[in-house]
Formats: sequence, structure tokens, C-alpha cells
Amino acid sequence: MDNSTAFSSIGTSLQYVGRWAYKIYDEWDMIQMHIHLILAALFPIYIGSHAALRRPPSAKHPAKSSISLDAEDDGLERDEVVEGLTPSDAILFPVLAGTTLGGLYFIIKWMEDPALLNKILTWYFSCLGIFGVGKLAADALNVLDTFVFPTVWANSKQEFSIEQNSRKQISRAFDEPRNEQTRCIVASKTNPLAGPFSKLRLPRPITESLWSLRAILRRHWVFRSYIRGILSLSSRVKMNDVIGLLIGVAAIAVYNLGGKSWWLTNLMGFGFAYGTFQLMSPTTFWTGSLVLAGLFIYDIVMVFYTPLMVTVATSLEVPIKLVFPGPKRGAMLGLGDVVLPGIMMALALRFDLYLFYLRKQQPNAVVLNPKDLNFQRATYLRSTGVWGELFWTRLAPAEATPIEVKGARFSKVYFYASVVGYVIGMFATLIVLRVFNHAQPALLYLVPGVLISLWGTAFLRGEFDLMWEYTEDGSLDFYEKSDGGGKPIENGEVNEKKPKEPRDHHVFMFSLSEPRKT
Repeated sequence: MDNSTAFSSIGTSLQYVGRWAYKIYDEWDMIQMHIHLILAALFPIYIGSHAALRRPPSAKHPAKSSISLDAEDDGLERDEVVEGLTPSDAILFPVLAGTTLGGLYFIIKWMEDPALLNKILTWYFSCLGIFGVGKLAADALNVLDTFVFPTVWANSKQEFSIEQNSRKQISRAFDEPRNEQTRCIVASKTNPLAGPFSKLRLPRPITESLWSLRAILRRHWVFRSYIRGILSLSSRVKMNDVIGLLIGVAAIAVYNLGGKSWWLTNLMGFGFAYGTFQLMSPTTFWTGSLVLAGLFIYDIVMVFYTPLMVTVATSLEVPIKLVFPGPKRGAMLGLGDVVLPGIMMALALRFDLYLFYLRKQQPNAVVLNPKDLNFQRATYLRSTGVWGELFWTRLAPAEATPIEVKGARFSKVYFYASVVGYVIGMFATLIVLRVFNHAQPALLYLVPGVLISLWGTAFLRGEFDLMWEYTEDGSLDFYEKSDGGGKPIENGEVNEKKPKEPRDHHVFMFSLSEPRKT
């Protein structure tokens, strides 16, 4: 009797497993599409958040480079300026978004055929897409450059630095200081490659070409554009920036002339999102939470209570969404569902970096008051753009991490917590979409997922107050005395450094020049 009961229980379990296995097999195309959607949403968030890393106020400015761009280019040495959100944006954003959406909806209904509107918007976003895709491509090439031509690499025993000027590889034991006495030229490594490739004995012309290519990719120029009273801009330009811009032009041309394939639409979407993360900041966590809460309500109203969102999204074929081929009509995700939670996730990563430098000075503190920064702070080390060096130095012991990658190795608790919250929110969106077979406002699930994960992590770690007080408006930067608004004070007066204008006799100027050595 007991055996028959046991066999019956096993049989029931096997039937249950079999039904689910068949359901997964039957729905495999749909599951693949959903996995594709989640990974595609996370991709620009991950790379854009890391690209948006910059010196936190808890770190000291690094020493200035010996190469100055020009007497007129002091502004290029300062921290990047980003657009910060304010609490009023929590009201302004939904109002502007609703007005724009309503306007597009009525234009579509009035025109009946939105072909002309599609064409106008496509060309408008295509012009912007050149720079978005160009920036994404340029940074991708820069990352590839760090894998092919890293500045440093290591095995389990020693570290190797690659010196461009001498065209030599220099070895150093992990326990030795960096100085002339410990500088050992490795005669057997004649090329600028890393790891096992450094042992290759290539013909001399190929070796020289590799060193020359490395020099060209490392070299930069100063692009300066000036129109009196209208425009004054200076920026560094590298070879990869030029190549990236050409890739952007080519991608947009193919998109407009070759049928608007889904992968090019997504590439443009990645470019827009990637650039936005570097140009926009919520400023504070509570400001970002207010803005997301406002858009959370906006998304619910526009999807569930009006036909505006669904009509506009399905009528317009413009590259402001991610599209995924699959069963039935495939799937679609608006860029807002990536960018809006993404700027909070990027802020979380910068907060992780802020805590990393803060705890270097107060290793035993659980909650730190950022306004008590009266101690000597650690110097900021580069935290982004060293993916190749991170890969090639992975075998080095943790205590002997080369200085070139130390700044990129820090705990990312809040960022990964937000990623988990975002993925949970996305899963909830897809499940509800599948159950009710009706378009869902993704922010309805993504906003609670991201905000609960961030604030919940801060509460559990006893850092709620620290997160609440964190701001990127410059007021926490006590590198020098400040006026409370982040502006340095010298001799009792606020010192507002302004980029110097080109000489007065210039009216219109575009130039590309070599940086000047000082």
C-alpha cells in the first residue's frame, strides 16, 4: 500500500514536470524574446552608468597632467558638467511629456496617415543619432584599444608596464616600489601586446607598426569651435572619436536608406540612452525618486486610462524605442523605460564610488557625515575606461593591484541592488503582460523595483541618512573651502573660474591643434 502511494506521488510529480517542460518548449521562442528584451535594456544601463563615473566629492583632485591643452583651454581640466534635475522637474516632466504625447496623438488622428510625421521625426532623431551612435562607437573602440594595447598587465608573479616613449616593456615584482632602481627592461618582449601575445617574436616591420598604431590611438588633439556671442567649445579629440563619428554617419545612412532594420533601431536607442546617462543626473536620490514617482503616475494614466500612449507608440516608427523580433508581432520597449530608471541606477554607481573613497578615510565607520570631511582625502584614480587593463591584471593578487586599475575596483552594492530591482520589475511587467494580454506601463513595475531596492539597501546597511544627504550639486566638494554651493573661495571671495574666450579678434573659428607641453 505504501509503495503504491509512493509510486503514485512520483508519477504525479513527473506529470507536473512534464507539463512544465512541454510548456517551456512550446513557448521557447517567446522566452528567448523576453530574455533578449531584458538583456537589451540592461546593456545601455550598465555601460552608460560606468561611462558616467567621475571624481566623487570624497576624493581629491589628481595632480594636473604635464600636458596642457593650451593657455586657452583651462576649462578642459575641470570636472565634467552635467544637467542636474530639480524637485520641480517631478511636476514639469509629466506635464511636458503629457503635452507632447497629446500633441502627437491629435496630429496622427488629424493626418490619418502618419507617414509625413514619421519622416520628419525620423530625420530629426537621425541627426541626433549620428552623435549618439558616434559616441557609443568611439567609446567601444577605446575599450577595444585597452584590450589590444593595455598600459599595464600582470601574471601571478609580476607586473609589466608598457612604455610608449621607449617602446619597451618594464617588469616589476609586486613587492617592489615603482622607481628607477626597480625598473627592469624585458628584452624578450619587444611588442606592445599583453599576456601570452607579448612573447611573439614578430618581424621588425610588424612590431614597429604595432607601436606606431598604439601611439596614434593614444594621441589626442584639441578641437576648438567659436562663434562670437553664440558658441565657444573646446574638447579633446582622438582617432577613435573620428572613426566613431564616421560609424555613426554610416549607421544612420543605412538606417534611413536600407529599410530601418530592428537592430539599427536598437543601436540608435543604445546611443541615445548611453549619451543621456553621461549628460543627466538626478542630483540627489530624493529628487530622482520624486521625478520617477511623477512619471510613474503619468505612465499609468496614459496607458490604462487614455489611448494616447498605445496609439503613438504603435503608429510612429522612430528610433526612440527598442524593438525585438519574435512570435506574433514581437515586442517593444520605450527608451523612457530604460533611461528614466537608468539615471537613478547610474547615480547609485556613483554613490558606490563616493562611499569607496569616503571609507578609505574612515574604515570603521558605518554611517559617515559627508560634511565632516576635515581629513586628508585619497587622490582620485581613474575609474572608467580601463576594461582591458582590468582583464589583463586579473591574475595579480588583490593587495598588489596596479595603480592603473585600483580606481576601477570598488564595491558596487547599490548599483547591483538597483539592477536586481530593475530585473524583478521587468519580469513582473512581462508576466502581467502575458497574463492579461494588454499593453502595460513598464514604469508601474520598474519604478517600485528600483526605488525599493535602493532605499531598502540603504536602510538595511544603516546608510539611509547618508544616501538622503548625498548630492551632485557640488556642495559636498570640500577640496577647497566653498561657499556652500560648491564654488571655491579664495581670500574670502568666490572664485568662479570661467573658460577663457579665444582672442578678441576671432569672430568665427573652427580649428584642430596639438596640445601644448608645459
